[in-house]
Amino acid sequence: MFEAVPTLLETLVFGRSIERRYKFAPLIKPALVRRVQQAEFQDTVRWAGQRSRFYRERFQALGIDPRGVRRPDELGDFYTTSADLRARETEDFVCATAQAGFETTGTTARNKRVYFSNEEIRDIGFEGAVGLWNLGLRPEDRVVDAFDYAFWNAGITLLYSLNAIGCFHVIASKLPPEDFYERVKDYRFNVLIVDTAWLVSLTEIAEQRGVWPVKFIMSGSENMAEATRQWIEKVWRAKVYQAYGQTESLGATGVECPAQNGYHLNEVNFQFEILNPNAEGYGELVFTTLTRRVMPLIRYRSNDITRFADEPCGCRLSCMRRIGKIVGRGDELISCGMGMISPWIFETWFGGAAGLSDDWQVAVTQPGPRDVLELRLELQTNGDPEALRTELMQRLEAQFPYYHKNLKMGLYELRFRFLPRGELRPSGPRRKLRRVVDERLPVGAGVHV
Repeated sequence: MFEAVPTLLETLVFGRSIERRYKFAPLIKPALVRRVQQAEFQDTVRWAGQRSRFYRERFQALGIDPRGVRRPDELGDFYTTSADLRARETEDFVCATAQAGFETTGTTARNKRVYFSNEEIRDIGFEGAVGLWNLGLRPEDRVVDAFDYAFWNAGITLLYSLNAIGCFHVIASKLPPEDFYERVKDYRFNVLIVDTAWLVSLTEIAEQRGVWPVKFIMSGSENMAEATRQWIEKVWRAKVYQAYGQTESLGATGVECPAQNGYHLNEVNFQFEILNPNAEGYGELVFTTLTRRVMPLIRYRSNDITRFADEPCGCRLSCMRRIGKIVGRGDELISCGMGMISPWIFETWFGGAAGLSDDWQVAVTQPGPRDVLELRLELQTNGDPEALRTELMQRLEAQFPYYHKNLKMGLYELRFRFLPRGELRPSGPRRKLRRVVDERLPVGAGVHV
């Protein structure tokens, strides 16, 4: 009987009206959300345990009976990881007929693929529409979407959100900012939804040539420094909000509210945990899908480090918990202006280059509004810095045209720093060298996992 509560809750309280959802949101008690999540968590574990080859095998190996699992903590140390999605065939996770698929880009030699039904995309898009409505988007607004659509989910999710609201919208995709500016300025778009690094380049153009009236701007795909946000808001004379998500969550994990102080989580479609929080509450964000039947994920480790935000924000969606900004990664996978990067990218790019040592490090910095990738490269005795620079730029264009395109579009900068042999390992050859480091993070964040 209790398993009917989620359907009853959505029918009587949430419904398929964004205005109704927004109106009644302050009346929804967090305890009710938790009860609904528990029921749907139980259903998801049972469903995956019956129909997914991966979960069936893992549960059997660990002696877990999915029929008796009620809460995430009853699964003990069981989690689903990025490595699982790469190591196993996607079909090992699939439980029902898929109608759409997306994948990560540029993270490893084998990208992760995630499958959905059209109905699941519609449901996620509807939740995104509620978040956009909370920021002030209305049917009379005019929206331009400048997300990349190549194998990526963000644009498709947004399309369903905009259709749910019913506003005029145009898909510009990821045009070079210069072309975008000239092409769309006469459309009278008053809402821009765009990639974060791409927005920096567009704003530089608009600062020189002028802006048009904008209600607000939303960006996604990576963190934005607060100083960069303030500069963009000053240029456009409009608020800039951020969305947060992963391909595995269909890009709809959370979204900021008008307070711009953390992301309201999509607790209608997901259940969230913080793994191994430290004394300040920081730990790895873990989520379980609650409403997906095609490819459910149970206790999926996002690798993103954050904490639950307890201070009130004052908006109407306070029944949905918030997390703070992402302060780091649990591994060396980093989202930046270049795109999603990891050591594999640079191992492939640098491998076999004449005069280059095996020791190198890539640091992502942000001295200004744009991300800068500093390539710290150790030279062999016969290494020629200028010849190496030329060779590596040619390799980047040939091997990774996506990253080269982002460089030409001004979404990030490359800086070469050539070092003598042995300088990256001052403590000796046994010292582990961290290949990719994010030096944009605030000092003293106190993150330990």
